[in-house]
This record gives sequence, C-alpha cells and structure tokens, in this order.
Amino acid sequence: MNKGLKFILLLLLSLTSVYFAEVIAGSSKYPFYDLWGIAVVIPLYGLHTIILLYIIKKYLGNRKVMFATLYFAGTIFGLYEAYLTKVLWVGLSPDSFIVYHIALIDFLVLVFVWHPLMSFIIPVLVFEGFMTKDKYLFDGLPNHVKKGIKNKWGRLSFFALLGLFFSLNGISPIDVLMSGTFNAIPVLLLYYILRKKKIHLKYSLQEILPNKNEIKICVGILIVMYIVMGIFIQGEVLSFENQMVIWIIYLLLGIIFYIKIRTNKSLENSLSEKDEVNFKYMLIDALILIVSGSLLAFHWIFGLRDAITIVVFLSWAGFGSGLFLYMLIKKPVYRKKRVDYSINY
Repeated sequence: MNKGLKFILLLLLSLTSVYFAEVIAGSSKYPFYDLWGIAVVIPLYGLHTIILLYIIKKYLGNRKVMFATLYFAGTIFGLYEAYLTKVLWVGLSPDSFIVYHIALIDFLVLVFVWHPLMSFIIPVLVFEGFMTKDKYLFDGLPNHVKKGIKNKWGRLSFFALLGLFFSLNGISPIDVLMSGTFNAIPVLLLYYILRKKKIHLKYSLQEILPNKNEIKICVGILIVMYIVMGIFIQGEVLSFENQMVIWIIYLLLGIIFYIKIRTNKSLENSLSEKDEVNFKYMLIDALILIVSGSLLAFHWIFGLRDAITIVVFLSWAGFGSGLFLYMLIKKPVYRKKRVDYSINY
C-alpha cells in the first residue's frame, strides 16, 4: 500500500473517532472546520486510536480481538483527560466530586464508558466493517452484541439512543442538526469515495496500520502533544500528589490490558465469513443519529436539559462501574458453532 493511501485511511479512522467522541459529546461543534480541531483534536484522537490498535494487532496478529481487550485499551485512551485536559483532576464543573485528587463521577463516565465505547470501540468497528476486508474485531464481540448489530431494529435503536446523548450536548435542535450534518459530510464522503474504488475489498486492518518505523513517529508526536498540552493547558493544576494517583491508575489499567491480551492469544480463533456491508447502512445510521438527536432536543424548549443531563451522567457513572467490573472478571468463551451475523435491513 502506498503511503498516501495509508495516510488517507488512517485519517478517516481518526475522523470517525472524533465524530463519535467529540461531535456527539458537543465538546467540539465543528472540529473538521476549525484550526483547533484540525491541529489538535483530530491528531489527538487519531494517534491514540492508531497506537492502541497497533499494539493489539502486533500481539494478536490475525486473531479475533475480544471485547475486553478493546475495552481496556479504551480505558487507557480515556486517561488522556488527565494530562491533556486536566478534567480527571478538576472535573467538568466547578462542583465536581473530588476523591483522592480525582473527579470521581467524571472519571467513571469518561474512562470507563465514554472513551472506551465512543472514542475507540465503536469507531474502530465502523472502520473495520466498512473499510477493511477482515472482521477480527467484529468476530470477537459477545454473541448478543453481534446479534444486536445484525438486527436492523437493534441498530436503529442504538443510533437513536446516541441521538439522545447528542441532543443533550447541543444548544438547540438546530444546533444539533447543523453540527451533526456538517461534520458527517466529510466522513461519509471519504468512506463513499474509497469504497467506490473498492479499497474496502483490498486491505486488512493490519495492512492499513503503520509499520514499525511509522508507529515510532506516531508515538513521538503524541508524546510531544502530552508535554506541550500538559504544561500549557492549566499547568498549574499539576502536583506530585494528583499525578501519582494517575500514574498508579495507568499502571493498573496497563497491567489489566496486558493480561487481557495474553488471555486473548489463547482463545479459539475460527472466523465466520464476512459479508460486504452496503454503504446505505452507514447513511441510514447517520440519518437516524442526526434526526433523532434534533427531534429529541425537546429539553431546549421545556428547559429540561440540565435535569436530563444529570440523570444520564449519573446513569453512565453507574453503568461504567458495572461494565469495568464485568470486563475485569469475565472469562471469555468463544462458541465454535458458526452463527450467521450478516447485516440486513
């Protein structure tokens, strides 16, 4: 694969991550059109996604990637909210609940739910499904999740739920509609152009990811971002005590991630045949997400946004705690019986 095409594909993976994580969260309204988004947000999400996927594929090769492996990679991703934004230390609001120098509720939501799912797992599954010839990530998912993806009502309900989350992060229904649509255009256009050229039938995820020398450049750039943003964005927040807590968390999550990769390598590895996914599925899902987000923004009219947001945020914190514990103790078992997980609408 030539380097130009590889760069475009990795850029598309980065844009997919930014759309699900930043646009739906409302953190960046138009990250594909402003200087901060182009210079910082896209590289930040892209480099984390690419480096973590590289580590996973380096050690697992052409093997199924179990959900727990992806999940704990995503939790490490989420820890960028410490050094790069300081949110894990100061919280998203002035009255955040701080425990041992950590904004506890914000930590549970961002590290255990939002970044593992929205920044990492969902984007890489979308990219693999629509832009690669293999399905090692998809086939490693729990069977009930694969069935949900196969079922059209399950998929539509999921994207409508994402629409609800999106609606909470917009100022108004028009705000949600505009942000969702204008940020979706370049992503959908890139997928469409590349699929028209049959790129999705030619390359595996492992071929698209950087090689050994290229990943060194990615790591170097990310380190520079951590140093610069760590110092110049609320650098006064840093102290030995709060950094020590984050270092311990990094160590613990890193150990768990390593254990999950080791466990993953010993699992049964037969793959089901991949059916080509029609581009119309992506268009339908994007439409459901954007339209439902706009329609569900009723809280703007009735002044319920803050109340609904608090309920959802606390629910996420509880869900994140449960998901983390479940992923920690769950022993993966792959069924050898072949099941049809083709997607139909």
